[in-house]
Amino acid sequence: MSPPAAAALPPIPLPIGELLPPPDLFWHRSDLHGQAHVARVMVHAFRLVAATGPSHLAPALWAAVYLHDIARRGDGVCTRHGTDAWDRLSSLPDVRALFGRGGVTESDYPAIRTAVVHHCQGDVALDHPHWRLSALLKDADALDRVRIDDLDHAFLRFPETLALIRFAGRLFVETRGRIPEGPDHFARLWPQALRIANEDVTERSRQASQPRGRIPPATRGEA
Repeated sequence: MSPPAAAALPPIPLPIGELLPPPDLFWHRSDLHGQAHVARVMVHAFRLVAATGPSHLAPALWAAVYLHDIARRGDGVCTRHGTDAWDRLSSLPDVRALFGRGGVTESDYPAIRTAVVHHCQGDVALDHPHWRLSALLKDADALDRVRIDDLDHAFLRFPETLALIRFAGRLFVETRGRIPEGPDHFARLWPQALRIANEDVTERSRQASQPRGRIPPATRGEA
């Protein structure tokens, strides 16, 4: 499958500078799981939600990405920081108000909770009512495992995610350490993401248009 063309931001009615959690919201500020990581995961989430079609899920997916790593206490394997992040939301009225302004409704919160809690645990069942949102967050998060050279294709859930692996690698390599933390981080990252995405689409189209070499006819005695 070819990667999807770069798309505009999903219909989240907020200034681009408010889409990311600020650095001081993270319990554990780090290069691996801090604002820059969440920003790349958000890029992947926005591209996946555009590629897979459920555009109505965009606000809930944005909120799940926003929350998923704010309660980490370290960079090691941890299966509870999703639960801790969800629990933190009750003490963050400004974040909840932000989600409301961004289009999140009360009916979205059960799905957001499932996605955030399970992003660092096992998959929910395919017939779970919130499987899709949870799977989108897991795949978007997984794409940024390129930063630790630990992305296993076999664990990805959507064919559209497979098409974004090369893009994810380029996004990390070409932007790491070049955009400082802060309120304008995503505003500076998103144009780079669009550039890389469009370059990838152009390159794949160029490759597809190249004539294939002729296969010589079999000679006598060849099978």
